[in-house]
Order: sequence, then structure tokens, then C-alpha cells
Amino acid sequence: MCGQFVRVPMRACAAPFFVLLVALALASPAGAVTLPAGFSEKTVFTGLSQPTAVRFSSDGRVFVAEKSGLIKEFESLTDTTPRVVADLRTNVHDYWDRGLLGIALDPNFPTKNVIYALYTYDAPIGGTAPCTTTSAAIPPARAARSAGGFRESSRTARSR
Repeated sequence: MCGQFVRVPMRACAAPFFVLLVALALASPAGAVTLPAGFSEKTVFTGLSQPTAVRFSSDGRVFVAEKSGLIKEFESLTDTTPRVVADLRTNVHDYWDRGLLGIALDPNFPTKNVIYALYTYDAPIGGTAPCTTTSAAIPPARAARSAGGFRESSRTARSR
């Protein structure tokens, strides 16, 4: 009944929520994962800031998208110094769950050297980014609400 669009008293939903909360509290902590036989865990890339997507090219390169709007290229899994191949930070609204959400390599990559990016555009449809006004004292979401609503849209871009 809690998932339907019906008016119900809040205490009707409280019991299942409380049970879920207790179950989560009693669950084993994150990071205490036991890997199946034959598997091991190894950190390959460090120094990334909130990576959201990873794509592997057939020629061995690795592309990593960061929430802020950067797309970095590693020449191989052993490369420790990535090259920024696209900087979309001016256009990307990366507050809370927004940002550079995904990347895809063209099906003919690397012959057709194109990367597609899906991100939250920091302006309304037809507008010009950046649109969000922020300061250290006012979070972007509150600033957007006080200015009359969120001013963002989504966008798919192509990078060569």
C-alpha cells in the first residue's frame, strides 16, 4: 500500500521502514566481501575524482568519465598518467546525483575516433551553460530553487 498513489497515514509505512533499517544495521559492513575462488581484487587506477563510467577500447586504451565532466584516457591498464580528452565541466551540472553520467565509444572505435557522453546540462533546454549560481554559503540546489526552480536539462554530446 505504501508504494501506491493513495493517501495513507505515515505510521502505516513506518513499520516496514523500521524493519528495513534494522536489517541494514545488522548487515555486514561494506568491504567485507569474500571473492569466489580464482578471483582477486586489485586497484588499477588511483587519483580519480568520482568516476562514473569506464570504457575499454579494442586497442588497449581505457576511458574514464568523472562526475565533474572530465573524460580521461589511459593508454593501457598500466598507465599511471591519464590524458584529459574532453573537459565538459563548464556545461556539466554535477551537484548531488547529477553530472557526467555515462560515456560510450563509437561501435567502430578506434577507426571512428568518437566518444559519446551523457550528462546533466547546466542550463534549461535552449539555454546557455553555466546557469547555476552558487557560493560557498548556498548549495547549488537551494540557489536554483530560490531562483525559481532548477535550470538544467540533459544532453548527449559527441567528442572527436
